[in-house]
Amino acid sequence: MSIDVADLTISLATSGRPLVEGLSFTLAPGERLGIIGESGSGKSVTIFSLLGLLPRGLVAGGSVEISGTQVVGARPAELRALRGAQAAIVFQEPATALDPLTRVGDLIAEPLARHRGLRGAELDEAVRAALREVSLPDDRRTVRSFPHEISGGQRQRVAIAMALACQPRFLLADEPTTALDVTVQAEILDLIRRLCDERGMGLIFVSHDLAVVAGIVDRALVMQHGHVVEEGPIVDLVNRPQHPYTASLVASARALEQALATGELP
Repeated sequence: MSIDVADLTISLATSGRPLVEGLSFTLAPGERLGIIGESGSGKSVTIFSLLGLLPRGLVAGGSVEISGTQVVGARPAELRALRGAQAAIVFQEPATALDPLTRVGDLIAEPLARHRGLRGAELDEAVRAALREVSLPDDRRTVRSFPHEISGGQRQRVAIAMALACQPRFLLADEPTTALDVTVQAEILDLIRRLCDERGMGLIFVSHDLAVVAGIVDRALVMQHGHVVEEGPIVDLVNRPQHPYTASLVASARALEQALATGELP
């Protein structure tokens, strides 16, 4: 069981202009892959395409297989069966990713009922277990809260609980800490790392922040203008970058770290 991407291309449906070209990689359960690049490099549309979630107006070509299911050209029913059960995604901004009119308990219950067929008391206990796993209280108040009634960090924990409720083999994370403050960022990263370790899940972690990626993945792809310009173990990319763009990302991250350490930035 793996994610196998071969010659993935993502284009505008109207003009055919490619946004991502020739992307290929394989990810096995337990492996952690980072996708790094600046805004507009093609990171997010790449990860959306892996679950057939491209916005209207974009089309994917090439091949994406997850645990033997071909995603490109798949029917809606096939994609619904895949999402949550085999691979799940955590989006960048939980405030917009979570349905504001649905209570926390119901958000987590939906994938459990759909994919595992749980009902009644068994479903209630599975929801509470999912909350405990992401270090949220499993009390009635949390279960009955709406997303706007809890903090940003708690919302992201709920999003992770939803994604992992059905124990997928792979977790796709699209800049999941960008909207959070530094302390909460560290907590969410620790949570993702722990859950991947405990479950042996494969992880694809998308970010523009090289320091964040370096702390959670084993290897990475560096994207620029829709192309992979460099890939390899994260240690090599940070310490011995071969492409000028990778070198500039490393230099900017180190320059920022130094400026913060010396008080040159507020």
